[in-house]
Amino acid sequence: MVRTRRRAVAPLLVMVLFAGSAPAMGAASDGQEELLVNGTFAAGSDSWWTNAGMAPDTSGGELCVDVPDVADPWGAILGQNDIALQPGSEYVLTFTARADRPATIRPIVQPAEYAPGDPYLATDARLGVAPVTATYTFVTPDEELPVANQVQFQLGGEGAYEVCFDDVSLVGPPYAHVPDTGPSVKVNQLGYLPDGPKNATVVTAATTAQPWVLKSGSGQVLAGGDTTPRGNDPSSGETVHTVDFSAYTQEAHDVRLTVGGETSHPFDIDAQLYQGLRADAMRLFYTNRSGTAIDGSVAGSEYARPAGHLGVLPNQGDDAVPCQEPKEWMDDWTCDYRLDVTGGWYDAGDHGKYVVNGGIATYQLLSAYERTLYAGVVDPDALGDSTLHVPERGNGVPDILDEARWNLEFMLKMQVPAREPLAGMVHHKVHDVEWTGLPLLPSDDPKPRALHRPSTAATLNLAAVAAVGARLWEETDPQFARELLRASRRAYAAAEAHPDLFAPDEDGDDGGGAYADDEVRDEFYWAAAELFLTTGKVRYARDLKANPLHEADVFSDGFYWGSVAALGRMDLATVPSGLPDRDRVRRSVVEGADRLVALQSGEAFGQTFTPADGRYPWGSNSSMLNNQVVIATAFDLTGDPAYADSVLEGLDYLLGRNVLGTSYVTGYGTDDARNQHSRWYAHSLDPSLPNPPTGSVAGGPNSSIQDPISSAWLEGCLPQWCYVDDIRAWAVNEITINWNSALAWVASFVADVSAQRAVTERR
Repeated sequence: MVRTRRRAVAPLLVMVLFAGSAPAMGAASDGQEELLVNGTFAAGSDSWWTNAGMAPDTSGGELCVDVPDVADPWGAILGQNDIALQPGSEYVLTFTARADRPATIRPIVQPAEYAPGDPYLATDARLGVAPVTATYTFVTPDEELPVANQVQFQLGGEGAYEVCFDDVSLVGPPYAHVPDTGPSVKVNQLGYLPDGPKNATVVTAATTAQPWVLKSGSGQVLAGGDTTPRGNDPSSGETVHTVDFSAYTQEAHDVRLTVGGETSHPFDIDAQLYQGLRADAMRLFYTNRSGTAIDGSVAGSEYARPAGHLGVLPNQGDDAVPCQEPKEWMDDWTCDYRLDVTGGWYDAGDHGKYVVNGGIATYQLLSAYERTLYAGVVDPDALGDSTLHVPERGNGVPDILDEARWNLEFMLKMQVPAREPLAGMVHHKVHDVEWTGLPLLPSDDPKPRALHRPSTAATLNLAAVAAVGARLWEETDPQFARELLRASRRAYAAAEAHPDLFAPDEDGDDGGGAYADDEVRDEFYWAAAELFLTTGKVRYARDLKANPLHEADVFSDGFYWGSVAALGRMDLATVPSGLPDRDRVRRSVVEGADRLVALQSGEAFGQTFTPADGRYPWGSNSSMLNNQVVIATAFDLTGDPAYADSVLEGLDYLLGRNVLGTSYVTGYGTDDARNQHSRWYAHSLDPSLPNPPTGSVAGGPNSSIQDPISSAWLEGCLPQWCYVDDIRAWAVNEITINWNSALAWVASFVADVSAQRAVTERR
């Protein structure tokens, strides 16, 4: 974080108020707000950063650092990032500081390190032993500013000394986030299938039907009609109409829909529309691999990077990871062994690897492949060898199995060795012992790593996923299949012996997420289902019948990593077996899908997710996609095209038919998300780094807006508005392997459906 070539800009007013005790800080007038966080250091050094190895000391109520003897002012800095400013506005920076001897420091307010532009304020301040309070007033340029700015105190170039700060304040008009929502006519920006549903949503104050017209890129009128008023939409708070142009069934390109003088973004009507997304939705998994260099000739040159966490400095490595230090909330558990847990996928925007999240992601890839064995798809080799961007292409094994195996082998490594306490159980996760900042390549992560206590949920994830793998690799790699089945049975038995070893919320405070889960009947149900389907053993059938979830509704609340009974239910319905009540199980899936389709009919934007409390959760886009998996499974069971149409319409929302007019899939649509939260897909922080790969899905609107950016910019938002495409907005804009696995499953399904319909059309 060093800036060396910025032209200094004189502030409008520089005034040293007085030496002595400081005045009250943050006295903001109407329309003005305090923009710095923790300027009194009441929360220690939270929100402040330093370089040059300086360790802030706030024990005396000030923030003090020992400045080393460095040559340049920027060689030693105290700073705060993520400050949003309004253009053409006046701001006041105030601080109180003292040094243990006379020294000159440089207060600076400027765009963040990665953003171009001159400082808004850059000056000198002379300090002495007595505290000095200084105030600087400056005006930002009357032009669009970077959304991320910073306050710096450059302390170097003065020899070694101690400096202390207090009451640091930046007051001025807060940044007002105004999203660019694009045209009021909201469409699937990728497009529609010729014989599929074609729906759009119009945000309008009109209370009566409005004429619409569909035109080709050359201006030819293709179709027309009137909108259907839908009134107020509760998920967006907008008055909306819908347009149904499904009657138009010809292929067309660069098409636009016009309603009331507003014209949509362009889109295509094409039978091959989703074939590319099937492969692109899988790209994230290879580029998220840990423990291997990413080959630019496979992933694209911009994604080439060194291997992460192999023990090559500055990495501490995943080849001999110890257990976490004893923690009160983990009953002071630790261990005296180390494990090689190299490989696997990085979970999300950080460098952690989590068994429960990796478990459902791996399963959904395996499930997407297994579906091709039983669903009567047109091209059973569409997920075969040499179909994806992976280095194993050409080895005679379906690429999707190669990719799933990368993480499944990591999961096997997380199992507690024989003769150790908790043998057969599975460590919940492995990650850094402290949080790291952005941007940071995996190979540059310097933090030590730790294995976290085994959990019943993680153990049953391995039992379930390894059981699925055992039946899928039985023909191509029998030895690996046997290894998987042994591990699955061992894990299931260990979970039965330790049924209540839970991951607590407190274990998400340092270095990684908690993935807390204290209800594991669903994991027991899922694992028993997969082991029964793979082995046919009566004992697993008995466990299924004894589990109260076997006859419960497991679909109404949706599924995700922490609620997985639906996965077992759908496999029991689709994978051939001798289950005595299989017909009832199949009916339960269809009934669950029927409820979801009925709810979708009430959604003006075509969503396949209608939360009972009206609030969108973290990763709401995955909730949409996982519900689409249930609906798609009903299509596979019944052949009723209404279920396929429901899935296709659900994708409309994700690809731009939403109030923000945003396609949440990178590389798809006119206005697509591309600044998702990540330490290494961080182009907006470091232009030398890439955006997320094409086909990466953003988590999407989250009513709880827990991160500092979304909570500041989106306060009071209605569900669909609770999103911003900013890399710092981790609560609404993260990418994760389990969200992309859901997209990969659905993309493969709709690609199959479009191929089936194209064949039927030719007949």
